[in-house]
Amino acid sequence: MKTVRLIAGSAIDTQERDGVSSGAAASISWAKRDDEGAVLPCGFGGCNGVTQPKTLAYDEVILVLEGTFGVETDEGMRVEGKAGDVIELPKGVTVSYFGKQARLFFVTN
Repeated sequence: MKTVRLIAGSAIDTQERDGVSSGAAASISWAKRDDEGAVLPCGFGGCNGVTQPKTLAYDEVILVLEGTFGVETDEGMRVEGKAGDVIELPKGVTVSYFGKQARLFFVTN
């Protein structure tokens, strides 16, 4: 039986991300982990600087909550959003994330 569930903010663990440029900081906080078999894995992130390129094995939608946040593809396409903007990324694209005091919410599939 499907049920409604509350995920307490205090249960969401934040971890520093690997693959950031020197002097940069990035973090991820999974609310629903993809390794739990979640249909819509999601969580929060933070970014101040630039991450190393990553090829996505999933579709991703990102809501910028604070600061500025963006992505640059390996083909040179660049998008940057501010609080309230949404960035959509397709599976298979190679991107570097970048941000300035960015806080975001993401959903993957």
